[in-house]
Amino acid sequence: MSAGGGQMVSFTKVILPAVFASFVPAYVFWDLARNRKIFGGTCAPSYADKNWEKETIAKFDSGWPREAGSPVVMNPIGRQNFSKV
Repeated sequence: MSAGGGQMVSFTKVILPAVFASFVPAYVFWDLARNRKIFGGTCAPSYADKNWEKETIAKFDSGWPREAGSPVVMNPIGRQNFSKV
């Protein structure tokens, strides 16, 4: 098929593979920068320390007080969008 003197580019043959192929170098550069730290930097101590994670989860599970208000429910059918539970 021709349109305007040139051939139409087939979406499934050219464009789609090119889009998927662009994901490969994007992932490689992302992995090098984030996981392999080629630009320097370190992980936060709280991220790397498993004891910190356990203590944080225990703090949340032990009933750490809420700072927000009471829970609400969305009810668009009754037009009472913020009725309390």
